[in-house]
Amino acid sequence: MNLDALIRRAAQMPPPQLEQVRARRAVHEIQREYARRLAEGPEITTDVDLRDPYATEVDDVVRISRAAQLAKTGVVVWDARRHHLDWSGEMSILLGYAPGERQPSGWRLLSHLHEDDRDATLKQVIDAWRQGTAVELTFRIVRANNTIYAHSLVEILTTADGSPYGLIATTRDATRLELARQERDRITRRNRTIEVSHISHDAETGLLDASPFADELDRAHRAGTGALLVITAPPLTRTQNSGEHDGHDRDVAAAIAATITKIARPADICGRLGPHEYGVVMPYAPLDVARPVADEILDGLRNRWFMAGAVRLDAYGGLVRYDHRVPITTTDLLIDAETAWRQATRTDQPLYVLTDTPSAEQRHETVRARVRAAVAGDRFTLHAQPILDLNLNQVVRHEILLRTLDNAGDPHPPTALLSLAEHVDEIIAVDRWVVANAMRLIGQTPQTTHYQLNLSGRSLADPGMLGHIRDAIARHSVNPEQITFEITETALAANLTEARKLVNGLRELGCQIALDDFGTGYTSLAYLKYLPVDLLKIDGDFIRDLPNSAADQEIVRTIVDLCRTLGIRTAAEYVQDDAALTLLRQYGVDFAQGYHIGRPQPVATRRHRNPYVDLSLQVVSVPTGETAEQSPRRQTETPRSSADHHRKAV
Repeated sequence: MNLDALIRRAAQMPPPQLEQVRARRAVHEIQREYARRLAEGPEITTDVDLRDPYATEVDDVVRISRAAQLAKTGVVVWDARRHHLDWSGEMSILLGYAPGERQPSGWRLLSHLHEDDRDATLKQVIDAWRQGTAVELTFRIVRANNTIYAHSLVEILTTADGSPYGLIATTRDATRLELARQERDRITRRNRTIEVSHISHDAETGLLDASPFADELDRAHRAGTGALLVITAPPLTRTQNSGEHDGHDRDVAAAIAATITKIARPADICGRLGPHEYGVVMPYAPLDVARPVADEILDGLRNRWFMAGAVRLDAYGGLVRYDHRVPITTTDLLIDAETAWRQATRTDQPLYVLTDTPSAEQRHETVRARVRAAVAGDRFTLHAQPILDLNLNQVVRHEILLRTLDNAGDPHPPTALLSLAEHVDEIIAVDRWVVANAMRLIGQTPQTTHYQLNLSGRSLADPGMLGHIRDAIARHSVNPEQITFEITETALAANLTEARKLVNGLRELGCQIALDDFGTGYTSLAYLKYLPVDLLKIDGDFIRDLPNSAADQEIVRTIVDLCRTLGIRTAAEYVQDDAALTLLRQYGVDFAQGYHIGRPQPVATRRHRNPYVDLSLQVVSVPTGETAEQSPRRQTETPRSSADHHRKAV
């Protein structure tokens, strides 16, 4: 059948009665507009036939009612001249009655409209009355035992001169269609708010961060055999003025990453594990295949100058083999590879291949000795990062952060060491070092600001930690009301009973409690109900891309509203630009922290001044700061690891 035949056949088929009525309404609109234009005076030239093609002697109400009855659609008719309202038997059924069971009335009809839909529905009907136009509505009808969605076409009845005198509404059950539409809308919203990927990459090198690298290593280990190479590549030489130049160090890190990825095989997985430390997973590579690749990478790092002759690297590597038939954790594999590169440095050979896997006790004892040596040798230092009060627009707090010192005395984030310390149950000694030295430094200042310190999960269960804190506060004459201890929700999940004892004890001393990294650990709102939390720190995962993520915006807004109701103050971490700061102020967040506010700096005492941060700092306005593009990688961030997922460094 061709197109002409289809058109002829369509012309021979009369439209349904409801469509005829709607067409007549459109004709009436045209006729009214034509009459109005004629009344204005100008001559109108038209080739449109203004006669109603469906006009008969049958009344509109009768026509629509008959069509609705055939379509099993409910009808409501209201005549304003007679103040009379009526509805059909089908409409009675939609309202939950048997036909004829209830006397039609306006108040009864309105009582069946859902209270949340009533005002909007009435407004649309009134607007249609004033404009003399039809309107389609979707609303909920509340019945005795349930609620349904209804779709209604409301048409205004007019006299011969176009004046409205009533209305007729044809209504049908649209529950199935409306629920389907809502589900489509929900899926659309959800797809719009789901992040494409949660895997994080190092901002300076583009390599995987430590946490996703550990996940990839775990996946490769479970899938079969292969080799793991861990490289340390600190600068051996550098220009005199480059030592503290962050931009220079970022460029060196990017050049190292480029060298590694260029030499590594296409299937190999590369990551940045920490300052000057990199990893390469070589799936399904025996040692005789992995070793030449490792040698070539180390040769490329050791035997060239980076940054136009400014830097030579003191690169060493440790190579270990993994096998899915040998039970070992990802953390232990990384420990073995690190032990191997440390052996390479001691023997001054570029690569050390660990062929004999140590026992678990040997491995743990090696790590314990390393942590104990760091504590005993004061291989740590404390930095402070400013926290902005968003209501005052002033820095009134500082978070005390731990840094480890390398062999050259340069500070670095302690992520790797802390993960290892927790893995071998030596983290309590590190926490005690932090508490003792932080209180000593705070005691040397006028204590005009507020200080925030982190406690690890293991310290929450340490029966002696509260006494250690109490003694340090008293020994250095620190005002406990100026101290807040930060505890992660992951730590709470592991030690809730002991955590409550420590938290209550700290509150009795006068200290405050902050719940850190909220939203990414073992989140339980019960913590907010049962623990005396004063401050909740929203995890940076929700802040980092806040201006561009609808999901992050809704999550942050909801958290802030909840905390405000519970009397808990809120802080946002990882603030990177003015756009995020503006949104946080709009949401009512109390504090902001991040590189855009200020970087962590060494703590100053009366004996130390610039470039150290002064813990006796008076409140000052926040500086303009850098844009997100200018800000280097935020060093207070602790990547997730298999040992301790997303616990922030103290």
